[in-house]
Amino acid sequence: MTLLPSKTSLSEQKDAELIASSRNGDSKAFAGLVNRYLPIVYSTLYRMTQNHELSEEMAQEAFVKAYHHLESFDLERGNFKPWILRIATNAAISELRKQTKIVSLNALEESGNWGESEHQVSDHIESVLERRLSTEEVMQALQKLDVKYRQALILRYQNELSYEEVAQAMNVPLNTVRTWIKRGLEKLKHEVKEMAL
Repeated sequence: MTLLPSKTSLSEQKDAELIASSRNGDSKAFAGLVNRYLPIVYSTLYRMTQNHELSEEMAQEAFVKAYHHLESFDLERGNFKPWILRIATNAAISELRKQTKIVSLNALEESGNWGESEHQVSDHIESVLERRLSTEEVMQALQKLDVKYRQALILRYQNELSYEEVAQAMNVPLNTVRTWIKRGLEKLKHEVKEMAL
């Protein structure tokens, strides 16, 4: 992941100014947006895919797609950050869907790992979940979640987006995001607990 040389004037400009300049053909202005958001886009993609090369490729594709669709971005409606994250995470979701194995109901029945509910979570699990999502055990558990829960949790807790920004980035209603984050945390607690056994 290589960042372009930073210019003081570009780094001080607001996203709206850089977008307006980019729309007028200023490639340096768009490079300023890339410099500003490439680290968070790459980090988000890596946390979703656990693959450096794929994350770099998808990040690059996300910015190319954003550049080509910059005219459709509504400056009045939202910020660039959730928009570029939505483009990137949609690409990751598409890729993950290609890689996901389909599990039959028979396999679930045979394994006996479904239909069980846990009502108590140990103090250890709670403390693990309170730490940043960069810890190894939580990252492994996170990879076991459905893509929608994983994406919502990463955007909310790793990228520190508000619920509204997560909804915008995922292009879903706010209440859906709240539900996915709540369910995602419950499933994550369960996965971490299973790993601790």
